[in-house]
Amino acid sequence: MEGTQINQSEKWNYKKHTKEFPTDAFGDIQFETLGKKGKYIRLSCDTDPETLYELLTQHWHLKTPNLVISVTGGAKNFALKPRMRKIFSRLIYIAQSKGAWILTGGTHYGINIVAIGIAAWGMVSNRDTLIRSCDTEGCFSAQYIMDDFTRDPLYILDNNHTHLLLVDNGCHGHPTVEAKLRNQLEKYISERTSPDSNYGGKIPIVCFAQGGGRETLKAINTSIKSKIPCVVVEGSGQIADVIASLVEEEDALTSSMVKEKLVRFLPRTVSRLPEEETESWIKWLKEILESSHLLTVIKMEEAGDEIVSNAISYALYKAFSTNEQEKDNWNGQLKLLLEWNQLELASDEIFTNDRRWESADLQEVMFTALIKDRPKFVRLFLENGLNLQKFLTNDVLTELFSSHFSALVYRNLQIAKNSYNDALLTFVWKLVANFRRGFWKEDRNSRDDLDVELHDVSFITRHPLQALFIWAILQNKKELSKVIWEQTRGCTLAALGASKLLKTLAKVKNDINAAGESEELANEYETRAVELFTECYSSDEDLAEQLLVYSCEAWGGSNCLELAVEATDQHFIAQPGVQWYMNGVNYFTDLWNVMDTLGLFYFIAGIVFRLHPSNKSSLYSGRVIFCLDYIIFTLRLIHIFTVSRNLGPKIIMLQRMLVDVFFFLFLFAVWMVAFGVARQGILRQNEQRWRWIFRSVIYEPYLAMFGQVPSDVDGTTYDFAHCTFTGNESKPLCVELDEHSLPRFPEWVTIPLVCIYMLSTNILLVNLLVAMFGYVARYLCSALRLLELSCCFKRFSLNGSSGSGAWRASSLGRMSDEAERDLPGPDHISIGLGSSPSYT
Repeated sequence: MEGTQINQSEKWNYKKHTKEFPTDAFGDIQFETLGKKGKYIRLSCDTDPETLYELLTQHWHLKTPNLVISVTGGAKNFALKPRMRKIFSRLIYIAQSKGAWILTGGTHYGINIVAIGIAAWGMVSNRDTLIRSCDTEGCFSAQYIMDDFTRDPLYILDNNHTHLLLVDNGCHGHPTVEAKLRNQLEKYISERTSPDSNYGGKIPIVCFAQGGGRETLKAINTSIKSKIPCVVVEGSGQIADVIASLVEEEDALTSSMVKEKLVRFLPRTVSRLPEEETESWIKWLKEILESSHLLTVIKMEEAGDEIVSNAISYALYKAFSTNEQEKDNWNGQLKLLLEWNQLELASDEIFTNDRRWESADLQEVMFTALIKDRPKFVRLFLENGLNLQKFLTNDVLTELFSSHFSALVYRNLQIAKNSYNDALLTFVWKLVANFRRGFWKEDRNSRDDLDVELHDVSFITRHPLQALFIWAILQNKKELSKVIWEQTRGCTLAALGASKLLKTLAKVKNDINAAGESEELANEYETRAVELFTECYSSDEDLAEQLLVYSCEAWGGSNCLELAVEATDQHFIAQPGVQWYMNGVNYFTDLWNVMDTLGLFYFIAGIVFRLHPSNKSSLYSGRVIFCLDYIIFTLRLIHIFTVSRNLGPKIIMLQRMLVDVFFFLFLFAVWMVAFGVARQGILRQNEQRWRWIFRSVIYEPYLAMFGQVPSDVDGTTYDFAHCTFTGNESKPLCVELDEHSLPRFPEWVTIPLVCIYMLSTNILLVNLLVAMFGYVARYLCSALRLLELSCCFKRFSLNGSSGSGAWRASSLGRMSDEAERDLPGPDHISIGLGSSPSYT
């Protein structure tokens, strides 16, 4: 604008005495010595707010705000108090976290924060440096000098502002030129609707006032008339303190009372005001106090981070709830409180007994609460009627896993799945991948897995809560996952599954802190599983045991015991109920337990037979049973010596060698049966006595392995006195005779057959057994050296925990079991869950 006034005696009017031209000051502004850049433009005070908003959003590419904080006050040259600086720092944080715009006066005196500054062109110091030359085309960067030492009454632009709107009406030295345009812009923004708004479709505005004089009072008055809430900082001085003191007054507001407050807090200013101006101030204050519900007062000395946030959120809520058009918009009010995490307000003001909520009414805010990680709101919605089962549709879960799931977590899950051959990890990865299929084309790491999907996805519709719980657990949402966990079926299984997932993911995370958080959360869920199972076991032992083997398709068909063992949840495994169950289920998988049971059975049977002394046969049978029982109990003593440092390793070797013995017996049985059947068929005809068939086919070939050579295969040494032709039960059947009463069998067949059999059994198979025993012995000796170190450490731990006393038998038994468990095998070790392990 350029002035056109000719008659100097005529009162100045910018509409009459100015002309508008295309702006000659716009572009980038470079603050010298500070290296900060911003954008600026000189514009007319009559600029349409819609045009101005278009400039900000489309040309300067500012994102549509979720909130506008209009800061007023502090336009004089004074130093901000430390408390006030802290409050403004909180405003900056709020603006960054909430996607807000902060509108200020834009000058260097007073408020000093990152914001959109709206200042009067005529009050800007060194404004000539901002004007483009006539021959400048394209992008222009103005070099702005900030001279803090000049005594020029003009203001210096604040280098912290990212965008500056310099309002011009052709006059100079008038600091209120921009007020009208600023109010129009605020009103325009407040009336706009935004589909992405977190406040029911509207863009809310809050006025934040500190200190200030006449213009601050007018700005607050204008905001209140426009139904814009205002936060006033008590203790910042001047008008802010006047308003704060009047809000606290319980008596009826009078002009004298208002004037008294003005004189108290603004003595110099009020003393210089004419009476008419003072009355105007009183009028404006009364108009402000008529809408006291739009005022929120905070004390500067008590204003911490939470106080400032709570004040802004409470001010917005009061304005929203008292607005005639929005007071029944419960969904919008709930969105506002959810955005600011104001649980108490939501609980006290919205979820009252006066209103009955339907599940469908809360689904939208529930989704917002999940993605914003608001566990307390999630719990509040559940308590007030939200049906989580109906809410978690396939579309909702797909949106959560695709758009609101960390790509880093997905990569870690994929790494863990590839690193560990684990069924649960593979299942969970497929679950997540199934929801993220639409986004794989953008994920280079997953291009090879585009054909991966669950064979049966129907379980997702049957168990959506478990899918949501997995979503929360994988992202370490501690409190949120707890709320969801409480709603799931099979809480013990879910807790153990979470523990396993978190412990496995912690191993592949590069961030030590993140890995530590996963470990900590995993331990918490193990503790919850322990507490829950202990309570169940104390109430009903049978149901608790069923709980241990309960499997769920939502966890890949795993059960509690499997997950606890795979996750190394030692505290859970150590629970008495778990130990009792494992001892009962796996009791007979332990050889020593079988021997105990067999010994007791024989003992009872022997007593039963001995109770009939009159019957000699019964008495003798009892004696035989007792003899066999004696053998069992004597061999049972071997287990006691496993704690011995010298005998223990040998006994373990013996147990391992038994496996090789059975393998040897299988090979030997093949040779033995082949030789025995052929020998019986060649020597004898029509033997019908099963006892003697067994002796000839099995027993005698078995004895041959130990050196007892068969004598009936050589015709020259055959003794007919030791056989029978009539089938006498006490003698074997004689060999078949020829017409000369000589043995018919061909010696050239029988004798080589015996030689081959003796060679294969006594030399080849026995040496094979010795070689196998030698391999096992060498392997176990090397393993036992490492085991001895572990045993020494465990002995030290046991001695340290038992004080100066001698070892207890329980300690010895425990050390024996631990020693056997720690011993690896050449192939693998199957750890029994009973009283002792079995090695295979």
